[in-house]
Amino acid sequence: MTYPTPAYAPPPAAPPKPTRFGALAWTAVILGIVGIVSSWVIFFNNLTAVAAFVGIVLGVIALFGTRKVLAAVGVVLCVLAIVLTVVAQQAAVKELDKIFNGEVNQGQVGAPGETAKQDAIAESPTWGKRYSWANGLSVDVAAPVACTPGQYASPSNIARAVKFEITITNGTSAAFETALMSVGTDAQFNGQKADMVFDSSGGCDSTFDSATVLPGKTYTFHVAYSVGAQPGEMQLVFEPTFNADKAAFVGQA
Repeated sequence: MTYPTPAYAPPPAAPPKPTRFGALAWTAVILGIVGIVSSWVIFFNNLTAVAAFVGIVLGVIALFGTRKVLAAVGVVLCVLAIVLTVVAQQAAVKELDKIFNGEVNQGQVGAPGETAKQDAIAESPTWGKRYSWANGLSVDVAAPVACTPGQYASPSNIARAVKFEITITNGTSAAFETALMSVGTDAQFNGQKADMVFDSSGGCDSTFDSATVLPGKTYTFHVAYSVGAQPGEMQLVFEPTFNADKAAFVGQA
């Protein structure tokens, strides 16, 4: 008599080994990525820097778990996010300081047509001198000459008027738009504001218009101001673009 061979069931498979601190490792990675992406967003990056610090703590804890490599990546990303945040905020502080304080005469001063030396000390230029910005743009201001305003000149109460010839030289590699330059809005005579003269019928008309100055080219225009009856100190300030260094020309007029 034949007996059937008994069937034996295979032993049950061992349950998967649970991961230890795996969630913490992934959280550290995510916080590090968010911190790096948001590090350039000023003010908001303060929050992401705090989140990155939390990610460092979680990543360090996760190093004692089963996902050590992932935890190490998370710690590195979080540290990098904090470093980038500090760099971005320092750069922002420097820019804000320039905006609020203003930087005057940080370029080079020399005679017209003269190449400024790189080690020249910044000084206040005067009539007949050239001021050059670091990017190669420069401005020359000729000595003022007296002019006679017409009947319909503005302002109406002009005791004496002087006219300046101003030349912009584009030594950069790109075209420069004169509309970007601040001219005439910051002019002083003996410590008081000097008004620009608008004179379409006399000899004191200002000829500053928007123009495109190509690389290597110059643009010359005239600006007239109402000053006191007696000679005094005149100051003209030029700013080629917003937040650029200011060139302050000072001399007798």
